[in-house]
Amino acid sequence: MKWGGSEPTERILQHLAEIGAGHCTITDEAVVAEPDPEMSQVLLGLLVLHEDLSYASQLHHEAEARLRAVADERQRLLEDRNHAIEARDQFLAVAAHELRTPIATMKLLVDHWAAILSSGTKAAGAAGSLPPVTLLKRQVDRLATLVAELLDVSRITSGGLQLVCQDVDLRDLVRDALDRFELEIQQRRVVMTLDAPAPVPGRWDAVRIDQVVTNLISNALKYGEGRPVEISVTASAGQAVVVVRDHGVGIPAEQQSRVFGPFMRATTAKYHPGLGLGLWIAEQIVRASGGQITLESRLDQGSTFSVELPR
Repeated sequence: MKWGGSEPTERILQHLAEIGAGHCTITDEAVVAEPDPEMSQVLLGLLVLHEDLSYASQLHHEAEARLRAVADERQRLLEDRNHAIEARDQFLAVAAHELRTPIATMKLLVDHWAAILSSGTKAAGAAGSLPPVTLLKRQVDRLATLVAELLDVSRITSGGLQLVCQDVDLRDLVRDALDRFELEIQQRRVVMTLDAPAPVPGRWDAVRIDQVVTNLISNALKYGEGRPVEISVTASAGQAVVVVRDHGVGIPAEQQSRVFGPFMRATTAKYHPGLGLGLWIAEQIVRASGGQITLESRLDQGSTFSVELPR
């Protein structure tokens, strides 16, 4: 080599230190402008070394990122699986409890009637109590509702929730739903008002929208603490709105984002029969109809559910 002194060696060591630190000050122009041909070759080699190391480092980081992504995806899948298992177990436990209760009541009623028939006497309910046939009908209705919800869960999760749209007057639909609750409204002594001054025509699946309205009215009666319930049906050029407002127990703010999930109940509410699927199914129906359902609630001040549907 033609180098003299320690300057070339110091330069090389300096460049090696830079490369080891992950950066390089050598440029193509510097290599070309280097007066010493041998030093020029060394600088070129160092530049290539830096580029090779940078490329290898990039590949290493990309490989690590892919491995992290795979690990994260695996962790997510495991968490989803665990959540699914927990939901399944919870569902089976709740379903077993809910189905067992009406069946046990029906069995007792059947045994009661069998005893009456065998003795040749007529059924006579105690004063102030519901007749056996009314109790039996109530339990049968509960079973029918539970089975319908189970079928809806199966349809929704498998993507099989099909809507059959037709011309519907939403005001009439809400009125019909209220008529079915007339006896329960009287028994609970609830003041329920309907503000629906004009027809609200549109194209929806009447059966499914009736299911949504029925669920909201049922919840207002269950959790309204016997206080007044207000329902309104209004329309604009592009949408129809049904609002159901009660003045009952309300829902805590931290739980409001979860009430539309499956198997969910507000912790402030007293126990009521059901699988905790009603609001989840209602939201799925409204969403499939192109609309949205929202909630406003405060503890001890009640809840307001609003359903917006495109017309």
